[in-house]
Formats: sequence, structure tokens, C-alpha cells
Amino acid sequence: TIGRMTKTAESKWRSLIAEQERSGLTARAFAESRGITPTTLYWWRSRLRQRGAALVPVTVVAHDEGAGKESGAFELEFGEMTLRIPRGFAETDLRRLLQALRC
Repeated sequence: TIGRMTKTAESKWRSLIAEQERSGLTARAFAESRGITPTTLYWWRSRLRQRGAALVPVTVVAHDEGAGKESGAFELEFGEMTLRIPRGFAETDLRRLLQALRC
């Protein structure tokens, strides 16, 4: 149901949406393959994106080009996790990666 959003429901739908994005199927085709109405999948995707728009702390660190790191690359730090994004990494792939990390 689409009523009140519980943590269990949110987790389930985040997982399904991430799976749909990795599958390469359209949202409609994925929903139909899972016996879900496409409208429900679209609603949850929209709702979770609204909730996922939370701010996270970002640390900007001086970068030494001579330190052996790829020129033009950047890093994102999430607590104990550091993502090193190489130059030329596709924006759409970065969006999918960040979405997957929110699950």
C-alpha cells in the first residue's frame, strides 16, 4: 500500500528501485515483471527521492596533483568511506552510484 511510510516499507522500496535501475529495464517493464503496478513504483520512486534529498556533510581537502592521484579526479567522503571519482566518470553513473549508497 502507499499509505504511511514505515522503515520496512521504505527499505523494501529503496531496494526494488535500486534493482530496477541496475536491471536496465524501464520502470514500467520492471514493475510489470514483478507484478507491481507501474503507478505504485513511480509514486515510491518520487516519494523516496524527496526524502533522499537530505544534506550530508562534505569536507573539501587540498589536493596535491603530484601525489600520484589522477589529474581532474575528486573524492567524496562519507564517514569512513571514501569514493575516488576519476576524471570523465559519467554523471549518470555517478547519480546511480550515489542512489545505491542511499539504500
